[in-house]
Amino acid sequence: LYFTIPDHVFAINARTAELLWQFDFEDKGGHLVGQRGVAMYGNWLYFLTPDGWFISLNAKDGKERWRKKVADEKLQYFTTIAPMIVKNHVIVGVGGDAMDVRGYLESRDPETGEVQWKWWSQPLKMGDPGSETWPNQAAMDHGGGMTWLPGTYDPELNLYYLGTGNPNPVFGGQGRKGDNLYTCSIVALNPDTGKMVWYFQASPHDTHDWDAIQTPVLIDGVIDGKPRKLLAQASRNGYYFLLDRTNGKQIVSEPYVKLNWSKGLDKKGQP
Repeated sequence: LYFTIPDHVFAINARTAELLWQFDFEDKGGHLVGQRGVAMYGNWLYFLTPDGWFISLNAKDGKERWRKKVADEKLQYFTTIAPMIVKNHVIVGVGGDAMDVRGYLESRDPETGEVQWKWWSQPLKMGDPGSETWPNQAAMDHGGGMTWLPGTYDPELNLYYLGTGNPNPVFGGQGRKGDNLYTCSIVALNPDTGKMVWYFQASPHDTHDWDAIQTPVLIDGVIDGKPRKLLAQASRNGYYFLLDRTNGKQIVSEPYVKLNWSKGLDKKGQP
């Protein structure tokens, strides 16, 4: 059994609880509240340190294979996510929603740790799809939308589903008028290219710190007698969403608690 706390990875015998090995790391800053675990590919383990290092260990003895920098702690990024293995990709994300930085998701090569692709949670420049939901380039450059929880993968559709975090400034929306895509959204990405296939925004122009980061749950169900590939999320904003995961179309948007912030739903089923 392999488990983590910030700066440390442990391997124990799952039958006896005997400690087999321990890896210790000295960080240079970052977010020390939590660390969400390791990923495993072949005989190798992967984890992220609070200050943005992506490290691979030998699973047998805990010896370090290599380390690669994925985020700059001096910009107040932190990395607490558990990496996600999808085929020959190790997918990692970042935190940092207390500061005015831009969120992103990376795919890393499990052999070398090098970047395969990078997806930003805001459009990169004015004129790109989604940029019309921001007032200017500066707002997008500092827009948040962190990716600090792992998503879910559908091997049949070859889609990786991820929830994104809140926009920045967190509670002050005056300087970022608009829906602020693709923050507080459920997105479907092609894991081989990092290209976004569809999105659904759970909280347009969020001003309550209502990340939509909750891990999407995939359901193969039946609706009106027809089999459907579904995605469900109970969002922090109080809504339960059920989507068609092939295309992101809304099926259900219903409150699961009493709400006093939403005036209803738009034609996409978004609050």
